Amino acid sequence: MDHRAPVPPRRLGPHPLTDDGIAALLARYEFHDAGLRRVVVDQEFGRKPRRPAVRLVIDARLSGEDEHWEPVCLDLADVTQYRIDEIGGSPAGILFDPPQFTRFDGLLQVDLCAERFGTLRPGSRQEVFEGSDLVFEATGGTWSVLEPWRA
Repeated sequence: MDHRAPVPPRRLGPHPLTDDGIAALLARYEFHDAGLRRVVVDQEFGRKPRRPAVRLVIDARLSGEDEHWEPVCLDLADVTQYRIDEIGGSPAGILFDPPQFTRFDGLLQVDLCAERFGTLRPGSRQEVFEGSDLVFEATGGTWSVLEPWRA
């Protein structure tokens, strides 16, 4: 069990991961060299378990500000599938590109390793998952700005 400090509380948000919400997130932050700080999977077991919820905490740089970083939280609800693989050959948790958000079959896909697509977009939800090390699919979600981390 992890006894480290919990994820900081929200400072701004939550904002829905709609087209407008995603555009606002991607305009506010530069994700090149951002750090994936924490992945929390809340999954129930038993006779009638609910689908998991996932919280992704990313340290991202504010657009246009070289030295100002903020913890950003993506909360994904009713996660239908996900993949978390160790990233070979690079420091685990470093994002090279912004997360790629797509929608197929009424579900939201969040790919944190979308650099393999370059400027292209995947054509299906299967293509989103092929070759990705950090990818999640959910019915929806929100993003929030968190308070700074405490030592």
